[in-house]
Amino acid sequence: MVTVSYDGQSLIIDGRRIWLVSGSIHYARIPRDLWRRRIRAARQAGLNCIDTSVCWNLHEPTRKKFNFKGDADLAAFIKLVGEEGMYCILRPGPFIDAHWDGGGLPDWLALAEGVRMRESNGPFLEASARFLGAVMDQVKSLQVTSSKRGPIVLMQAEHQWCCRYPNPNPGRIPDYLREITRYLRENGCAVPVLMSNNLWQSVDTTIDTWSGQDHLAADLRQLRVVRPESPRLVIGYRSGTCDHWGEKSRPNRDPAQVEVDLGMILASGAQYNLEPFHGGTNLGFTAGRSVGVDDPAMNMSDATAEAVGSGFSDNGASGSWFVTTSYDCGAPLSEGGGRGATYDAVKRISTFANEFGEVFAHLDPDPTHVTIMPSGDHPVSVFHQRGAQGQVVFLMKAEGDRTRDVEMLLQNGLTIPVSFGRDRLAWLLLESNLGGVAELTYTNLRPWAWIGKRMLVLFGPSGTKGLVCINGAVLPVTVPSGQKPVVQSFEDITIAVLNEAQVDAAERLDDGLIVGGAGLDDEDKPLPRAGWSSMAQISSDGGVRHRKIAPVRKGTSPRLTQWSVASTTPWRAGAAKQFKKISEPSSFAELAGVEGYGWFRFNLESAGREKVLFPACADRIHLFGEHERAAVLGVGPGAADDPANLNIEGSTVALVDNLGRFSQGWSLGERKGLWGHGYAVKTLRLARAKVVDSEIPDLGAVGGFFLGLDFARQGPAQALVWKFKPSGRNPIVLDIKDLAHRALVLVNREPIGMVDPLYTGGRARFLLEVGAQITGGQNELRLSLFDEYDGAALHPSRLRMFQCTANLTDGAPWAYAPWTIPPASAFEPIGTAPDTAPRWFRSTFAAVDAPRPLWLDLTGMSKGQIFINGHNAGRYFLTTSTGKKVGPQQRYYLPESWLRTDEANDLVLFDEHGRSPKRCRLLQTDQQST
Repeated sequence: MVTVSYDGQSLIIDGRRIWLVSGSIHYARIPRDLWRRRIRAARQAGLNCIDTSVCWNLHEPTRKKFNFKGDADLAAFIKLVGEEGMYCILRPGPFIDAHWDGGGLPDWLALAEGVRMRESNGPFLEASARFLGAVMDQVKSLQVTSSKRGPIVLMQAEHQWCCRYPNPNPGRIPDYLREITRYLRENGCAVPVLMSNNLWQSVDTTIDTWSGQDHLAADLRQLRVVRPESPRLVIGYRSGTCDHWGEKSRPNRDPAQVEVDLGMILASGAQYNLEPFHGGTNLGFTAGRSVGVDDPAMNMSDATAEAVGSGFSDNGASGSWFVTTSYDCGAPLSEGGGRGATYDAVKRISTFANEFGEVFAHLDPDPTHVTIMPSGDHPVSVFHQRGAQGQVVFLMKAEGDRTRDVEMLLQNGLTIPVSFGRDRLAWLLLESNLGGVAELTYTNLRPWAWIGKRMLVLFGPSGTKGLVCINGAVLPVTVPSGQKPVVQSFEDITIAVLNEAQVDAAERLDDGLIVGGAGLDDEDKPLPRAGWSSMAQISSDGGVRHRKIAPVRKGTSPRLTQWSVASTTPWRAGAAKQFKKISEPSSFAELAGVEGYGWFRFNLESAGREKVLFPACADRIHLFGEHERAAVLGVGPGAADDPANLNIEGSTVALVDNLGRFSQGWSLGERKGLWGHGYAVKTLRLARAKVVDSEIPDLGAVGGFFLGLDFARQGPAQALVWKFKPSGRNPIVLDIKDLAHRALVLVNREPIGMVDPLYTGGRARFLLEVGAQITGGQNELRLSLFDEYDGAALHPSRLRMFQCTANLTDGAPWAYAPWTIPPASAFEPIGTAPDTAPRWFRSTFAAVDAPRPLWLDLTGMSKGQIFINGHNAGRYFLTTSTGKKVGPQQRYYLPESWLRTDEANDLVLFDEHGRSPKRCRLLQTDQQST
């Protein structure tokens, strides 16, 4: 049996050290037919490992009914990783975050009585054990320890469990992580287990990893001090972040900074995982809801509204943060499979780390020299490491530093010139073993690849005078300009010298190198690179063949045919035969299997002069009376979150929209749908809050895990107290929005929930019923803060109470109808009269000759859903009902594997506001959407 162990530097498989150069690819965000292509792109970028997360709600959408087929075939994906000669890091959860709906947790979990997410809670652990057992049944034979020697070398238990209690802790806190680890072990996990908590919590016999982008040198040195027995691994390095509806795209890290960051990780003796290498697409209704920042507990110790700046949307969508359909994230490999802005930078440094992994894996982890941090106004920083297989030197410039050349003094007193060119990072190998064939004594060029134990590939700025010392003999070379590489034989080794443009156009083969390519196709044939007139193929024995490259021809984008339309009038009128009676208002989870949208029918009494509020609804509700829209209530751009005046009564239909459940934070397990009644309400005015000294709240009654809370470091605290009295026996709605403090909410000293400017999305709403949470007399509302009140006046819009005066929807039976695509027979030609009601649109386009990434430009549309040949390609959201722009996504990816080559393609759109699709168009390109 193969054994896997580790020490302070690397993993060890059957006595052989390995060095991981990894990137995340989420198989759940990619159609199955494209899996291999994305994995191969990672291998061509120099990676030797794929990290992937297992989405619980994908594989167990219904309790105890598992799905591991088709696009959910986890084992098939991992086998492809192995077939491409790569390792795999598996993250089976049960929680994964990844901006995925619910962080991967299925919605039916919240229906279990007494369940608490992500802690030592009976119902949650029971379900987690069952799920992890099912996952391990799929993958245990795919571990490197199995007789078939599969690709899985590491597994991660849970994800970013960042919460700390003082000692002695309540017992349930570390127990949860131990239990998850135990479930993996008992179900056959035979490889090392990772923790990704940035040392918030640790579990014995596991490897603590790090996540982050900043302060890497200092953080990784500190990690070495506290965990000297484990290899250092940055499991979550992000070069960019995802977008959110209604928010501006946040800037991604530029390629030069990414190269420096990865160089910093390697210079610290650590391995890395790019998260993600390829983000993919939030197909269907899989997009989640984030809390406004990536890895908040990792990057923000004091989660306040001020900490996220104007993190609350300027379009009135307070605390929304619903993730867009595109999950490009500025990743090296873009959403459609094209090379993103950072691909070449990642390829340069990753190929080096992979090809010379033996040197890195054998570095001495203990000695750590003193150096100058590469920031501020100072010269170049030097990081020098030694080991049994050679020495590695990294040279880094601070951002803005204009140094182009430096002189390096070697141990033997020799000086060699090193040129940065326009880069901020350079690296050298000294006295390094070239696979037992020769020694690379030194070079002032950057080593890139060692191919077939015969070819050494180096690169540097054009015109650089290079020195290559093999076995003590020196070869002077000049880095070429233009597109033709320099190839020489020296000391029985083929030396290929490339400039920076050439190395970015270089593709490794098993026994050689191609210069002038843009990757390899599915048959390992080189793809031509735009702007290159010829391609050079260099064999490891030094032979060079040149051939001209035909100009890259742009494909012709298909044209959409005439559009047809299908009405939703029967549903808006409540007359569709699909409506079935339900006993009461229900969440989507209670209705079982509902995703995205759902139609509800009920009777709405008149509210008179008072406003109407649906306190138990998420996320958005379109209300129709006599099939005409009366309002859009809820969160997000274009929806009213406050009580509204409604000019409808009688039979009413609601189209309810689930925009995505929180993928992180304190509100996991939130309900979606319409699970409560509508009320006539009036504002209940509160007196000014009384500020009293208090103790840090005891959260045992509401939960045991709160992301980002460090109870051991909490200081003095205060509480805000109000007195209130209901009118009659009707309930009260408590609405908290954009509060700048985190607090435990108590009513009559009983906790009812938590609110936080970051981790609950900045808002919370509670229905307080007489005889349950409140009495008919005097009541107390208390916000028990986790710090001292800042003394600022609490704006009335931050905390409000609404007195319910009447239940408007309990006078007649409720009914529900699923939201489904109409049959082809329901579509007819589009009329000339404008229509603002929800409508379905259908068009076709001709069969494609060779499937390539296709993008749909939805100019002129509002908000809705895209279907291509029956596949749900995701949500779009361009404008509100009034035409106000939402964005930031304008174009939408139609995966090439879903396109037909033998018959016409079928495109269907659902638009909430019935906008005409006549300005929509198709664009065929490999590049990232905008």
